[in-house]
Amino acid sequence: MADAVEDLPVYKQIRRCIAERIERGDYPTGSMIPSENELAEEFGTTRLTIRSAMDELVKSGQIRRVQGKGAFVGHKWFDEHERKGGFRQSVLASGATPSVRILARSKRYAGPYYADLFGIAEDDLLYSVRRLNCIDGESVSIEMTLIPCLLFPGIEDVDISVFSLFETYDMLGRKPDQSVEKLDIEALGARDASLLNLEPGDLALVLEGLTYDSSGQAIEHAKSFTRGDAGGYTYNY
Repeated sequence: MADAVEDLPVYKQIRRCIAERIERGDYPTGSMIPSENELAEEFGTTRLTIRSAMDELVKSGQIRRVQGKGAFVGHKWFDEHERKGGFRQSVLASGATPSVRILARSKRYAGPYYADLFGIAEDDLLYSVRRLNCIDGESVSIEMTLIPCLLFPGIEDVDISVFSLFETYDMLGRKPDQSVEKLDIEALGARDASLLNLEPGDLALVLEGLTYDSSGQAIEHAKSFTRGDAGGYTYNY
């Protein structure tokens, strides 16, 4: 068997080595792997050879390249086509280019309202994420999300500008199963209006929802403000 491996082209040997590291957890799901320069130095080869090995891992879904950031370990069980409501997936399906900018991340106490919503203690922590979603570089929506830290240990270490939150939940062991959402219209405050290139008081579509895993546990509360001229929502009954 060892001879068979040694007979493989060098880039295939490197690809196999990196794949084995991913399987063992040396490179955990969601983490950034060493750069092509670092890997070339480690394996005593060229960046071109490393790039060939990485190309095959990208094709298989084990690695995800992100321009300006590097390469990240993907989640091999995640199928993007399963997600019909995710921002990135819906934009890609339309042929446009999505991007997500993290505006703020923090932790806060659940308090009585969210403790009741998630079925946790009032002094349990929530991971709060505020994001700006763009299509082809144009701001279209602002999203505020609250996630119980108790359900997702280490979630703050995942780069959610690379992986969607639904991917992140799946990677951390709780696959989203269903959502309950409410659609409304609200006037924008000065801060949100500025981010969406609108005027204070302009109206935006508001989608507020609660997402559950397959056991019925609430795992996410999200509220988004979307420019009225950036699209709408379609529901099938």
